[in-house]
Amino acid sequence: MISDRTTRSTIVKLPRAASSVIPSPATGRRLRLKEPGAAKGCFDGAWWPRSRDPVTEFSALVTTLTADFGRVDRIGFNPAAWDLAPDRLAHGPDLVRLAGFSGLQQHTIVVIGPRIHHLTLLMIPPEADPLAAERALSVTSAADTTDSAQLILGSSGITGPT
Repeated sequence: MISDRTTRSTIVKLPRAASSVIPSPATGRRLRLKEPGAAKGCFDGAWWPRSRDPVTEFSALVTTLTADFGRVDRIGFNPAAWDLAPDRLAHGPDLVRLAGFSGLQQHTIVVIGPRIHHLTLLMIPPEADPLAAERALSVTSAADTTDSAQLILGSSGITGPT
């Protein structure tokens, strides 16, 4: 289980469109990862951000993952699912590259780092009903789940029937 941690820093504009990690509510139970050895399927876990602001939400995600797995180098996302994002996010002495890929499924986040390698997360829409989001978090992080985003979100009641 991922622990509940936050960082105390301020937003600072850095050269070349980078933003600093900002204080934001801890990710806490909004991030669930599968246990080691679980079937990977489409996802390694699920994340339910509070908003579509990439600086705030990616800051919380980076802070939580860094505390448990070490440095995060890159976050890949579909730009249609988020507000405008900077190219980089400063996290202490490290820069996290934020890469928008329109070919990436809208409800998918990919996190890469030296110890993370390639973590694929189902991104639950921030406006999802809390009970439906909880169902999606639980289903996605279950050891035997190999379903697609469409199936998980549909069966959890977040999107229309699949």
